[in-house]
Amino acid sequence: MRLASARARLGLSVDEVADQLKLDPHTIVALEAGDHRAIGATVFVRGFLRRYAALVEESPAEIEALYAQRPDAEFQPDLSKTGMHRIAPARYRPKIGAVPALVAALALAAGGVAWWALHSRPPAAVAPVAARPAAAAAPADASGAAAQADGTPAAAAIPAVPGAPAPVLTGHRRVRMAFSGECWAEVYDARGFRLFFGFGHAGTAQELNGVPPFRMVLANVEAVSVAVEGVAVRLPASAPGERVRIMLGASGAVTALP
Repeated sequence: MRLASARARLGLSVDEVADQLKLDPHTIVALEAGDHRAIGATVFVRGFLRRYAALVEESPAEIEALYAQRPDAEFQPDLSKTGMHRIAPARYRPKIGAVPALVAALALAAGGVAWWALHSRPPAAVAPVAARPAAAAAPADASGAAAQADGTPAAAAIPAVPGAPAPVLTGHRRVRMAFSGECWAEVYDARGFRLFFGFGHAGTAQELNGVPPFRMVLANVEAVSVAVEGVAVRLPASAPGERVRIMLGASGAVTALP
């Protein structure tokens, strides 16, 4: 096939091509042999062929046109097969070392000793206090805080620490993915939990719930729309079959990942 000949002309190995295209070597072999049914959906085959052709200095349009003439171009393959690398969820799962765990255990033990020492002391004698008439309901000052009869605040608010960062949102967020075509998607939340892994099919949607930020891997981005808490997210554009890695924040902010 033209792709294999072009690769040999440039002195590239199958593994080198696979590394540059971010595909598995068996996918490169299948593309060169014309074994397109082993790869997956037609949209991925077309995308992989165009990227491969550009890499080995062949015409992507001509290579795609040759594929369109083949009888298997209309074949509906097993969509569970794909040449993309999968991300192990454990990669994003935080690990706690032995030293931090030991420090935490010692801190808990010290706290327990302090609590026991404090509560084991005998109660101190309390001097009687002369009764005084009950005051009327405490008036509020200009800031809205209740004040005592002598004008001092009844309870002071906790002051903000100057220069301290804003609190990080740790609550769950709902993410909805709606598919208008075949699209591969992987979604992991901040805890490393895998929320979705597989193909989304045209006319279907997935409702996910997890802790932001979310790490997502998408292929055929044009066939999926994403919303966080009902607010649509603008996804980066990509070529058919090309993978896109993004980080999705709690407010729907999108950050591209390498």
